Amino acid sequence: MSVYFTPEMAAEYQADGFFLVRKLFSEGELHQVTDYIIENVINSGQLPVVQPHKTDRFLREWGSQERFLDLVQPLLGPDLALWTVHCFYKPSVTGPRTPWHQDARYWAMKPVVTASVWLALEPVDEENGCMNVIPGSHLEEICQHHQVDDEKDKVSLSLEIDNQKFDESKAISIVLDTGDCSVHHSHLIHGAKANNSGRSRHGLVLRYMPTSSIRTDGDLYLARGRDLSNGVNVYIQD
Repeated sequence: MSVYFTPEMAAEYQADGFFLVRKLFSEGELHQVTDYIIENVINSGQLPVVQPHKTDRFLREWGSQERFLDLVQPLLGPDLALWTVHCFYKPSVTGPRTPWHQDARYWAMKPVVTASVWLALEPVDEENGCMNVIPGSHLEEICQHHQVDDEKDKVSLSLEIDNQKFDESKAISIVLDTGDCSVHHSHLIHGAKANNSGRSRHGLVLRYMPTSSIRTDGDLYLARGRDLSNGVNVYIQD
């Protein structure tokens, strides 16, 4: 068991589909990556919001730090690929809502075995659009998602689960301080309200999978261990 992952986290992940880690990073440790993302992704657009690690070595290496891998190895095994770096930015006042959804609905991976680490680069709360989750929903099958009319309803995703398919009253808010993170299952139902506050919301999501799963979108980086796909997976080379 790693110094970051505890038996309590394992029990929470199994029962609820997520767990929280407080102060995985200090605020000072995040200055470099936060400034890097703001400059190269948010402001200049030199790197894409989704999958910048495909062409950017700094973000590949940053997302492959031991403390991340030690968090997800007990969930996924010792042979790990980093396959998503996603820079989440909700500007003040205008940041759109994120519809209720399950991540696995979007992903081309067989089998879908993955864990997402949502790292707060600044305080995230109900006012600036923190993530909300339905505990235990990861134990159910993937729900039917329907198209959202984003011309009428400004959203950050185009698909949404009908809220009649789950009990929205069971939702809890994932409030994080700078350097905190949540780790969640790919089947967990989650979403976020719009950011109507005067504060921005910066977050970084890193997703990991066992190398025994197959994904051929060219976004895999071998972060730990060895390939178990019999050569089907192709990895980004430094």
